[in-house]
Amino acid sequence: MKNFTFWSLIVLIAVVGVFFGLVYEKPHTFRGSVIDPAVEAPNFALISSQGGKYQLDTRKGQYVLIFFGYTFCPDVCPATLYEMKQIKNSLGEKAEKIDFVFITVDPDRDTQEQLKKYLESFDDSFYGLTGDLDELEAVWKDYGVYREIQPLDNSAGYLVDHTSRLYLVNSNNELMMTYLYETTLEDIVSDLNYLIKKDNS
Repeated sequence: MKNFTFWSLIVLIAVVGVFFGLVYEKPHTFRGSVIDPAVEAPNFALISSQGGKYQLDTRKGQYVLIFFGYTFCPDVCPATLYEMKQIKNSLGEKAEKIDFVFITVDPDRDTQEQLKKYLESFDDSFYGLTGDLDELEAVWKDYGVYREIQPLDNSAGYLVDHTSRLYLVNSNNELMMTYLYETTLEDIVSDLNYLIKKDNS
């Protein structure tokens, strides 16, 4: 009888612990720089490496992870695209809810064909976007993107200094968060897992 009472008490404590763990679950802390309140994401319609045009305001229901870069970038851009590939792989089936978008800051060299060829080395589902300079300058301005050409004294031509943040547009087509280049893969995946799970609950 004593053994029965003891084990009953242990089970009761465990059940209560699980209950309070569920009821009082700690709220999620976002790892990015939160835009509070989120704002309507500035729309754009740019030539896509996937063919046709990619228009942001038609993607409601999807999350959109945007990076501004260029295919001749020697360091930050390939590292970020590789991280985006890892994010997609880490999310598994949930990644179907996310568009991974790479918008050029170097339209003179980043043609539709160049973007397609370049992104296929990371993930052929990624969208590479380009356009004429006026179109892109409007997008850079809307998203607060810094971009400056740095001439080189060699055959490489030039480099482009640019903002290295990731921008997250939520499923309501709102710009809700940005991530610094130093943000870890695990932190970004944690946020996206939380957001997609919340949408599905």
